[in-house]
Amino acid sequence: MSAAPCLDKSPDKYDDCLAEMDQQLQQHAKEYLREDPELRQQMLDQLRDWIAKHPHIRQIRTDAIFLLKFLRAKKFNFINAAKLLERNLATKVLHREWFGRLDIEDPVLAALVDSGYLFPLPERDSKGRTLVFSVTSGMDPTRYTGQQVSRLHMLTAELCGESNEFQCGGFILVYDFSTITLAHLNIVSFNDIRLLSKVINNSLALRAQEIHFVNTPSAVLTIANFALQLANEKLRSRIFCHRNWEELHKKVDKNLLPKEYGGRIPQAELIESFKSRCKEMRPLLLAYDEMDIEISKDSEYSAERDEVELEPGVIGTFRKLQVD
Repeated sequence: MSAAPCLDKSPDKYDDCLAEMDQQLQQHAKEYLREDPELRQQMLDQLRDWIAKHPHIRQIRTDAIFLLKFLRAKKFNFINAAKLLERNLATKVLHREWFGRLDIEDPVLAALVDSGYLFPLPERDSKGRTLVFSVTSGMDPTRYTGQQVSRLHMLTAELCGESNEFQCGGFILVYDFSTITLAHLNIVSFNDIRLLSKVINNSLALRAQEIHFVNTPSAVLTIANFALQLANEKLRSRIFCHRNWEELHKKVDKNLLPKEYGGRIPQAELIESFKSRCKEMRPLLLAYDEMDIEISKDSEYSAERDEVELEPGVIGTFRKLQVD
């Protein structure tokens, strides 16, 4: 089991331990992210100095792989990376019910993992991208909430984000929507969608390369169109809806998918591997709840405590949608 990370914002010694990157990944990082060893260390030093002097950050990780997540997400633009880190920390403090408690020993979260709703796949594609797979039927909408589903997404992202490959190559999300119903859609409100869209656009250090929805009912497309209006243009251009698996296979190598979808490794085996990794990394994942930043009344983030209310008619229209 991994040890809990140091959360001292100004430790006596910084953790520069970083897994070795193969030649292909190094070249990818240099070409697409501007990364080279000299710039990487320079930006790490600068970001650590900024954290140490930050008047509101109380506790945070300063190890290399954690900070590189933000630097790589912003292609080593220091100002943008520092802002993303600050916003990420503030978001998790303000909305722990959506993005915190990443504990595989939480019975509800463990059951959701067992259901097969979301799990990463072990092999990367030809472009070095990590695949994450979701089976909608695994999520019982009468049993789980939108917040619990969001926490599993965050757990998966933070777990995968501990690798150079995930940070540099980015990831592809594939959703099996074969069994999705209105009940699945109703676990989140329009206010929830607005919050999640804002967080995805501004607060997450993730490099989503493609998102694929397979066997998507028309009602889901209606809601997706609403959500897409709130997404940034870059993310919108990377979302694809497919009528069947044959269409997906034109864009995603089916050999990388679970065996039940044309690949080589059974879904149950993939889930067990994911669970084992979650247990191994549990101290690190729990440490996210200990990271802290002061949100003062005059902070730009304090307004995010207030939920935006929508007209009742909008919600009523949503409830009347039918799945074909």
